[in-house]
This record gives sequence, C-alpha cells and structure tokens, in this order.
Amino acid sequence: MQEKSLKVLEYDKILERLAGCARSNLVKDQILKLRPYDDINYIREELYETSAMVDVIRKNGNIDLFGLYDLTEIVAYIRKNGILDPGELLKVLDLLRVSEYLKDYGKNIEDRKIGDIFSRISINDFLKNEIDRSIINEEEIADSASSTLRNIRRQKQRKEADIRIKLNSYITNSKYDDALQDKVVSVRDGRYVVPVKTNKRALIGGIVHDKSSSGNTLFIEPGAIVELNNQLRDLEIKEEDEIRRILDRLSRLAQGFDVELLENQKLIARIDFLQAKSRFAIENEYSLPIITDEKKVDLKSARHPLLPGKVVPIDVRIGGDYTTLIITGPNTGGKTVSLKTVGLISAMAQTALFIPAYEGSKLCVFDDIFLDIGDTQSIEMSLSTFSASLTNIVDILKNSTENSLVLLDEIGSGTDPVEGAALAISILNSLTQKKVMTFSTTHYSELKYYAVETSGVMNASVEFDVDTLSPTYKLEIGTPGKSNAFEISKRLGLPYEILNNAKNLIGDDTKNINKILAEIEEDKKEIEDKNKEIESYKREIAKIRNELKEKSKRLDQKEEDILREAEDKANSILDKANKRSQDMLKEAKKMRNANTSDIDRSLNKIRHEYKEGRIERKGEGLYTKESKNAPDSLKVGDTVLIAGLNEKAEVIEAPDKKGNIKVQMGILKMDSNIKNVSKIKGDNQTEKNIRKVYNTKKAMNISPTLDLRGQRYDEAMRNLDKYLDDAMLAGLSKAKIIHGKGTGALIKGVGEILEGDKRIEDYRFGDDKEGGYGVTIVKFG
Repeated sequence: MQEKSLKVLEYDKILERLAGCARSNLVKDQILKLRPYDDINYIREELYETSAMVDVIRKNGNIDLFGLYDLTEIVAYIRKNGILDPGELLKVLDLLRVSEYLKDYGKNIEDRKIGDIFSRISINDFLKNEIDRSIINEEEIADSASSTLRNIRRQKQRKEADIRIKLNSYITNSKYDDALQDKVVSVRDGRYVVPVKTNKRALIGGIVHDKSSSGNTLFIEPGAIVELNNQLRDLEIKEEDEIRRILDRLSRLAQGFDVELLENQKLIARIDFLQAKSRFAIENEYSLPIITDEKKVDLKSARHPLLPGKVVPIDVRIGGDYTTLIITGPNTGGKTVSLKTVGLISAMAQTALFIPAYEGSKLCVFDDIFLDIGDTQSIEMSLSTFSASLTNIVDILKNSTENSLVLLDEIGSGTDPVEGAALAISILNSLTQKKVMTFSTTHYSELKYYAVETSGVMNASVEFDVDTLSPTYKLEIGTPGKSNAFEISKRLGLPYEILNNAKNLIGDDTKNINKILAEIEEDKKEIEDKNKEIESYKREIAKIRNELKEKSKRLDQKEEDILREAEDKANSILDKANKRSQDMLKEAKKMRNANTSDIDRSLNKIRHEYKEGRIERKGEGLYTKESKNAPDSLKVGDTVLIAGLNEKAEVIEAPDKKGNIKVQMGILKMDSNIKNVSKIKGDNQTEKNIRKVYNTKKAMNISPTLDLRGQRYDEAMRNLDKYLDDAMLAGLSKAKIIHGKGTGALIKGVGEILEGDKRIEDYRFGDDKEGGYGVTIVKFG
C-alpha cells in the first residue's frame, strides 16, 4: 500500500497509539513497522485471535507483561560458548519469570487458539532459581552463588580487617602525628595506603602508589602491610575467577535452554501484540469489523479515530448497485473528514485492528488506497493546486484496479468551473467503468446531475442546519447536497433587492434542481416525522399489549386458584368420609360374630371408590420450567433432562400435537411437555441390551406368585417388599400374593403396604377361581 496515502491518512498516529498499549519495546518497534495486509484469510485469522484475546482480558483481567527483551544476540553468543555478564543473565531471568506468569495465566483460558499460545510456553524453574539466587544486580554476584565464593569473601573480610588494624596502629600512634597529612586510610590501585607528608616519607617506609595534585601528600603503603595487601590481592583474583566460573556455569545452563528461550520470546511477543490490540480496542470502545468477500463497504456509526472531543458518527454504504459515491455540501461540513474516515478505517481493518464503528460494519480488502486530498504535493513540487491534483489523478488512473479504493477531494477544482466539472465527470466516469470503488467530494452541481443520470454512481451529502448556520456533519446517502447560499445570505442580512437579482441571474436548470432538492428535503423531513409518530404508536401498542397479557395472566391465575380451592375442599370432604367409613368398618370387625369377609369386601370397595373419586393434580409438587435447549422432536426411548428438576427420564409416550409427553423417572411416571425438557445422550444400545437380557433372565427366575402363608408378620412384610422390588426390576406386569384368610393380620398388612405404593398401579382381592379373599392380585405401574 502506498506510503504517501498512509501518510495523508495519518496511519502512523494510529500505530503510535497502538504501540502505547504494548508492554515491551520489542513489540512497540514491531507495531510501528506494521502496514495493511491484502491477504483476506490472514486478516480474518488475525481479527479472530484479537477478538478472542479481548474476551480473555475481559474475563480474566489485564495481562501484566514485564521484562521482555530481545534475546537473539544473547542466545547466539552462548551458543558460541560465550559467558554472559550479570546484566544479560538478568534479562534471561526476566524472560523466565514472565514465562512462568503467563503459563499460569493461560490455565483459565477457554479459547483453543489463544490457550495454545500460552500452553506452548516452556518454563525452567531450575535455571530461574539458579540465576535468581546467584545474581543481585548488574554489578553484584550474591555470596550464595557458591560455597567457594562465600568462603573467599569471608577470607577477604578477615584480611581487610587485619590490614585496617595494622594501619590504625600508624594512625593512632602519636609517633606519626607529624608525618601523616590526615589520619585516614585510603585505597590506591587496590592497595591500602596512608597519606604522608612529602617531606616526612622517610619516617614511614614503604611503597609510594600516588601523590596529591599539589605534590604535598604521598600515598604510601607501609612496608609492614605489603604482604597483607599481596594476600588480599590473591583473594581478589580468586574471587574474580570464581565469579567467572559461576557466570560460565549459568551461561551453560542457559545454553541448554536456548531453543526454548527464543521460542518463549516469540510466543510472549505474540501475546503482547495481541493484548496491545485488545487493550486498544477495549479502551477506545472499538468493534470487530466483518471482512467480506463482496466488494462492499458498509460502516455503521463510523467515527474518525483521531478527531478530539465528541465526534458525529456517519453511516457509509457503497458497493453492489453503485461503486462511485459523490459527496456534496458546504465547506467545513465534513466532506473531507468523511473521505479520510473511510480510508483510515479501511487501513485499520486491513491491519487486523478493531475499528471505530458499530458492530456489524463490513469492509472488503483493497489492493491499494489511492487519494488526492489537500495541497501538500503542490507545495513540495511548486505546482498549482490544479496541476498537482491532476498529476496525482493521472497516477491513480494508471495504477488503480477494480480492487482499489480511490478518495478524491474537490475533484476538478482550481481551474475554470465549466472545464473543471467536465474533467471531473470524465475522470469519475472512467473509474466507474473500471468498477473502482471511488469516493469523491465536489461543489459542482453538474456532478449531482451526473450521479442521478449514471448507473453505478450515487449522490450523498453532508447536512447543513440553516437555522444555526452550521454543518451537522451527518452524511446522507442518496441525497445530493443543495446550495444554501441564498438562505444564508438572507439570514445574514443581505438586502432583498440584491438577493432577488441574484436569483434571477441563475439559469432555469439550476432553479429547477434547487427546487427539486428543496422538495426532497421537505419530503425527507415529513417521512422522518411520520416515522417518529409510527414509532410512538408502536411503543404505545406494545405497552397496551403487555398490560393485556399481564391482566389475562392475573385472570388465569385467579381462575386456577378458585379451581384449586374447590378441588381441595372436595378432597377434604372425601378424605374425612373415607376415614370415617374405614374406622367404622374396622370397629365392626372387632365385634363378636362379625362377618370379616363381608367387612373386608366393603373396605376394599370403599378404598377403590375413594381412589376413583379423589381429584389428583398432574405434576403436583413438581417444579418444572421451560428448557433453554428444548428439542424439535422426541421419540419413545429417548433420554431427556427435565428442566427445573434436573433429573434424567425416559420418554414413554411420544409428543402429541401440543407437545405433551409422558416420561418415566425410575418407577415414577409423569406428564410433561417437550418445551420443559432437553434431549441428552442416553445409555448406549449395548448397555440396554445387556440390561434387557439380565431382566429377562431374572424374570425367568422370579415366580409371578408369592406365598406368605405360615410366615410371621414382620418376616412376611419384609419378603413382600423385596418381592415387589424384584418383580418390578424383572418387568412383571402382574403378580399374585397368597396371604390366606386366617386372623386377617396378613391381609391387613399386605393392604397397608400396597396402599399408596408408587410401584403399584392397582390391586384387588382374587375372584373365586384365583383364591378369593385369601389372595391379592397386584398390577404393577
């Protein structure tokens, strides 16, 4: 893409702001070298990863990158067995620290691609800890770097103490008061010395290492400490050798991790680059552009990203029926800003950046952006504005393709208006025929007519508020701008005679077009007013509809409450009557000479009639709600999850026309609706077949008859309960319980267990052929 176009669009200022969001100089430099891409797949991939990183930062917080340096030269040096200095090793340490931090940060990332970048980072705790404990700063190695270094430094401290004690004997001895220039101990060339007056050097024998600038003081190493200083120097050499050995060891450890260091640097730079783009988008409230294969630009509420203060957004649409957009309107009305907004946002999108426009904005990929805006070139080349502009346009006509974007500001200006308008029409016609996407601004009325009459060309205008005599900066597609010169002149107080004479001087064509534009403006205002009125009606209708729904809901609830109350009263009366009848019959059984068989028959009849008469509510006590993942269809055997209950169930009756279904949870059957369930993966067919075979085998071993005669009451009740479980699991539909007549205790116990048991659909005494009242026939649910 042309550098001069990017310069005029101030693309570099966008990069500077983006670079300010990066944490490392390495990535800042990389950002400042960015240029728009023309590979649509690469742009989409970059935008996807930027969007994913935006989500990561919003969910997990900012990524606090630190200490990312370019280690390329350092790694190249250690690969040649070079020894790194402490400062270079600290840079390696910083990379290892940030690697550890990012590895931990990446554990909570759900996006696969972004998570993969973090997961590929390598960590080396041993190398990190070794450098950390060995190096204090760029100038100092820690005593803990090695036991040898610690011992050498302790010996040095003791030797230095011995030297100071010896030198203090000179300083504190009154014998040398007259010889010493000052009672201090100094160091010259790494040797401990005392300051001695030049004329007294014979009093303190030793080696002269330095003298003052005046020549009055000599810095002498007394002969008594020469050997001590020599020993100290030996220790210093040993210390230097040990430090070199430590640095060499750390460098070799880093060398063994060289590939990972460079790979980490690349991955961390990638993370910093993505987080910089993400922060840039979040902080400026930019949105993700849609990069389309179609030759189209559709910007919604686009703003120029470099304008300060509150910026009026514009909607821009071009492509499809027209590839050329001619924008007219007053000076300082925002025409040039509109051109630059389209150009700069296109460049940002092709750099895979979020853009200052609403979500859903679409852009295609251009092979280049050509523009003729301003008179920078004319100043540089000492050309007139017209000559400079035409030179630029000649280059555009020669090099632009149908995949280019062309931005022309005030085309044909700077020369005779008639000739300028003719040239402008001819140039735009050439670009339109080549299907080059072109935005052009103009003041020429002839171009408005050209746009109306020519296929592939559309008028647009920037609005002007005549009442306030100021532009609104809004861009209107499909409406040519009209001249407001007469209206403005009138409001500014130009005499009526002059104004009227001016109106008479313009041609009929101009009068007609201005009249048409005025009518269009009036129609547009009328439509806008009607749309506002319609929107008001819509809101009022929606409000009334909601109120009616709420009222209907309250009435339905009231009706349901009345029915429920009536049902509860009816059930209460029935419960009392049933209890009273059963109590009376039980008392009758206790009477002497009572016919227990007739009484039992009456009890059973009362229970049956009570069960038939009682009102049961479907789903009583169960809370269900609509499922967010309701299936479109279900079949018998499907496994579902019931919303609200969070329980698995099997469909035993397919949905009817209203979506009502019947499901079974264990032994419990219940009614539901397809809207209240979500389909889940059930047991596989193999497991179902195994269970089926198991149940079939078990059913073959379970008798449909249970004989309780001769058993004690407690034992009989336990065996009955276990038998009912086994019979259900085996899939029996009916069973015979033999309890005999006897004293009636077993009959009563069996009845109490079966009464209300959810496993049992129905039960009755046997008929004469089945065993009469000595047998109970059970039907399983």
